[in-house]
Amino acid sequence: MITTVTLNPMLDKTVRMNTFVRGAIHRATAMECIAGGKGINVARQLKFLGVQSVATGFMGGEVGSRALDLLRQEGIEADFVQADVPTREGVTYLEADGTSTAVFEPARQVPIERVHELSKKFHTLFPKSSWIVCSGSSPGAEADDLYYEAVLAAHKYGVMSVVDSYGEPFRLALRAVPSLVKPNKEEFEQTFGGSLQSDDDFVRALNHLLGMGIQYAIVTDGAQPCYAAIRGHYWKMTPPAVQTVNPIGSGDAMVAGILYGFHQGWKFQRCVSFGIAAGAANAQKWGVANSGIQEILDLEHQVRAQRLH
Repeated sequence: MITTVTLNPMLDKTVRMNTFVRGAIHRATAMECIAGGKGINVARQLKFLGVQSVATGFMGGEVGSRALDLLRQEGIEADFVQADVPTREGVTYLEADGTSTAVFEPARQVPIERVHELSKKFHTLFPKSSWIVCSGSSPGAEADDLYYEAVLAAHKYGVMSVVDSYGEPFRLALRAVPSLVKPNKEEFEQTFGGSLQSDDDFVRALNHLLGMGIQYAIVTDGAQPCYAAIRGHYWKMTPPAVQTVNPIGSGDAMVAGILYGFHQGWKFQRCVSFGIAAGAANAQKWGVANSGIQEILDLEHQVRAQRLH
């Protein structure tokens, strides 16, 4: 089982309309609603790949109850701490020509008692897990060290860990030395300084992460090539050229694809290649983290891997 941790989930609404005009009244043509958040997206994509997972984190209020109900309808196992504040909502207005405008509510501070409750839950879920995934932002400073605590708990139970975050939660989690990290170019630059431009820059970035004791290091750059490394081995991986419809969730689909590869016993390069294909499959349609295995395999053949030294 894989446990995903989402500290700052969201009820994600998509309102479809013919066109969006500021200051006008609009009649929507349709409305869709899903539980959103990076760790939840990872769990959703894992379900489509046939890998058992459980999603945890914070949910609260009527919005949180609605999000949990939607997860149950999808068949995604959930074990969230009930926070004393409502889960945030996000609305994306999608026009007929594909133009989208998104508005996300700000995060709400989670009481410290609920933070401690989630930290305790790690010790219930992680002993039954093969991997834990810490994805996304924190709702506030009181929860910033939860990914750090999650990675420490993973070490305690001999469980592999992924951190895909940014800002203070990412910096703190690095101190606990996760098994795999996947910052994007901007996140790496903000965390460590400098500018990543050339292949040599990215190799130095990977070496910096490996030097911290991290086993698997990946630095992504949207639709541009990503760079991956384990000790002594470096790759520049070029994703397939696809028509991007909605890039949201592509990084989460990539994480799920990589973990699917590990679940299959593949070597790291193949895991990353499949993960990149999963991200590309996600980007070429509106729905988030819902690509099938064959859909991803069809794109994996187009991923180009170049060894670097």
